Amino acid sequence: MTAYRFRVKFDPDPTSLWRDVVVGADSTIVEFQSVINPAVGLDQGHLWFMGSDEDYWNSDVKYQCPQEYEDSLGGDPILRTERIENAGETTIGELTRQLGLEQYDRICYLYDYGDEWRFYAILKEIISDESSEKDPDVVKEKGDSVDQYDLSDANESEMPLPEPLWSVLPETAVPVGDLRTLEDRDEIAHVVILLSLETGFGAVSERFMIQFDDAGYVLENFQPGWQIVEEIDGEDKTEEELLADLASAARDWHAEIAELSGAMTGQHFGEETVEAMHVELEAELERKGYGHL
Repeated sequence: MTAYRFRVKFDPDPTSLWRDVVVGADSTIVEFQSVINPAVGLDQGHLWFMGSDEDYWNSDVKYQCPQEYEDSLGGDPILRTERIENAGETTIGELTRQLGLEQYDRICYLYDYGDEWRFYAILKEIISDESSEKDPDVVKEKGDSVDQYDLSDANESEMPLPEPLWSVLPETAVPVGDLRTLEDRDEIAHVVILLSLETGFGAVSERFMIQFDDAGYVLENFQPGWQIVEEIDGEDKTEEELLADLASAARDWHAEIAELSGAMTGQHFGEETVEAMHVELEAELERKGYGHL
């Protein structure tokens, strides 16, 4: 009895669009893929493969869709630079063994060789008490599906921040003092610093959350500027309820940062690391009189 929980992320904007899929070890890769595509807004009309890590075309092993696999059998194997497998006959359990996957390791998924929709999946959990025959199922998700035939989705992260953020934030890291003065505005209830760095010009913030009357945001300073990590709808919520939801979203983001860092470095960052990332959040909440959140 074994199942796997993969977090499937949209490569161009992994923090904004992802789906958690639980799949039994005996399910085939094709069955896994058939759940991913409708969950992220893609059809089934194009060729695709899954491969190792985030190597995509450079993968040493490619698990090709059955149509491509059957067509490729007639080619000269001497000319191939990678091993190919039939995704219709390979199970998820076999894939994890063949690639030696452990928790937080990754596989890649490329769909449509023209438009190249790229996703990668992090193995978040190996579930030993779940049936190996469990059908693939989306158990958690974030973000709207892509518009397959409108490629502006792929460049969404390059667009300016939406209002009301665009009118109050500069494009890069913000001095902590300047952020706190934003609370003087009538439409802003709270600004909570999550990560500050000391520079020659004083402390600047690289991560914070900001609460308006009807919405809240967790923001991270990525290259080339601020990106929304989480947006919380404040409709029908009290000020404290919205702040509590924002704090919860920030803690989840810290845990995800630890997972991503571990996957990239090969190290394991446990609860102590995540708790250390919460220090500024907890201090800010305490300062505001919301230490109980």
